[in-house]
Amino acid sequence: MEQRQSSTKVAGIDVGKRGLDVAVHGLEDELRIENGTAGFSELIGWLKAREVGRVGLEATGGYERGVRAALEAAGFEVVVHQPLEVRRFAQLKRWRAKNDRLDARLIAAATAQVEAVKAAQDPRLVELAERLTAYEQITDQIVGLKTFMDSVTLKDVAALLRTQIRALERAKARLSLGILTRIKAEADLLVRFRLLTSLPGIGPIIAASLVIRMPELGAMKRGQAASLLGVAPFDRDSGQWKGLRFIIGGRARPRRMLYLAAVIAKRFDPGFKAFAERLLAAGKARKLVTVAVMRKLIEAANLILSRGQPWLAHPAT
Repeated sequence: MEQRQSSTKVAGIDVGKRGLDVAVHGLEDELRIENGTAGFSELIGWLKAREVGRVGLEATGGYERGVRAALEAAGFEVVVHQPLEVRRFAQLKRWRAKNDRLDARLIAAATAQVEAVKAAQDPRLVELAERLTAYEQITDQIVGLKTFMDSVTLKDVAALLRTQIRALERAKARLSLGILTRIKAEADLLVRFRLLTSLPGIGPIIAASLVIRMPELGAMKRGQAASLLGVAPFDRDSGQWKGLRFIIGGRARPRRMLYLAAVIAKRFDPGFKAFAERLLAAGKARKLVTVAVMRKLIEAANLILSRGQPWLAHPAT
């Protein structure tokens, strides 16, 4: 069967800290503007003049937020690609040359192949995601400092590090409280949050991470949530790898959170514990078992959100 191509004109944007390189798929036109309010106005006019309906850009650690918000407010369909997606597409098409102008064309070409466009991003989740990222980064800093403390022998250095750790822990607690307070102040987000906390191993921060970073949960078909998170097994039957399955891609930040939930669930929830023990008894590696529990958890999260009903614990069988 021949795949139908959308007639919507597509543009790609290579996002930099200070500048945006723009190209329209199938046209020679290009644009270089500043990554700021004045540049956004020029960009929107330029795209509309060329009848562009869909715009693709690459996630760049936050530099894309402003232009994404401006484009969505102007009515454009916006597709945000993960860097790995664009690299894989370039490999598939054997595009080896690289600069900002060519990257914009590459992103436009990749966006033209997208079949389904995500809904416009909820501005409430954008703010919450920034707060959650700060929480996660501070958590990593605390872990790093505590690890370093193990090798410190000088008392004055140890005291300095303890002071730093206490300050970071206070900041982490403030961020956590702020995130949860904001979620509980929004009726729709609070409903999702409460449903997610009914799942084994999923505490307030893990539930908040799923609310913020996986808004698609509850609207996906079976298997899609695991694939989006990056815990779905994919075949790699080639040579020595025959019969083995691998996971790749997905959303790394919520996956890290769900890993913690899986560790707790398989130890303390009777149903998940029995599931994990069956896999171990069948000779599966412990890491693979944890991933399997993560997969069951995220699919359960999608299910309870779609039904609007909390999780009912299943006894061990």
